[in-house]
Amino acid sequence: MQKKQGIMAGFFKIFMWIYSLATFAILLYLVYNSLRPRNDFLSNTFGKPESLGVQSYARLITQDHFFRYFFNSVIILTVSLVLLILISSITAYGIARFTFPLKRLVRVFFLIGMMFPVQLSVVPLFLMMNNVKLVDNLLSVILISSAGISLPVFMLTNFFEKLPKEIYESAIMDGAGEWTTFFRIMFPIASPVVMSVCITTSVGIWNQFFLPLIFLKSDSNKTVPLLVTKYTGNLLRNVDMSMAVSVLSTIPILILFIIFSNRIIEGVTEGAVKG
Repeated sequence: MQKKQGIMAGFFKIFMWIYSLATFAILLYLVYNSLRPRNDFLSNTFGKPESLGVQSYARLITQDHFFRYFFNSVIILTVSLVLLILISSITAYGIARFTFPLKRLVRVFFLIGMMFPVQLSVVPLFLMMNNVKLVDNLLSVILISSAGISLPVFMLTNFFEKLPKEIYESAIMDGAGEWTTFFRIMFPIASPVVMSVCITTSVGIWNQFFLPLIFLKSDSNKTVPLLVTKYTGNLLRNVDMSMAVSVLSTIPILILFIIFSNRIIEGVTEGAVKG
């Protein structure tokens, strides 16, 4: 049995190495070709380039106002994450800490929530946002993004349930209320899982295309993924710009993963399986 597990682990490591090298090669390919003129790339895709330059990046920044799109994406990501972590952590703490009727049904409800994409409810969501005058407002995307708490609640609930009850009891005996216990004791203890939730969720929020496409109409409110589709929609005409904007849109998330990769693994391990 142990020999079989060792063989499977070996195959998994080989697969992950191949996957990582392929991902790195694709990223390197994007960066390299984003520095080439469009005509040079189309006429001599795999050959030696005639010249390399940053004209595509300069055009993105000066003519397409890339940082405006970037700033909008950062606002949506930051505010959505804060709201999502606050709501999901309090919800998970309540489910794990207290016993109440239909508790199991509530947990099933959050599990089912992971099976249904937001696209299924886009029509009522649009009508609701339109009624409260939030269409073409960053707040509409923020509110919908911060409501995706099913997976964070699942992970954090499992983590809180594994904690010894003595932690809760000692806090209560010291005179701490539930809110004090949560914010000063439980939430800091759960920081590995919270960090993992932040990083994994930030990828989906940063790259989301559907919600900004539906709810954000004016150019001043659009996000980076919408700028990407502006060029990828006609790839042959804009191959150089498509690669340049793809590189710029990937860099922030790539930096986060490089810096916090160990915390992601630690958080998933802590919050994935109930002890």
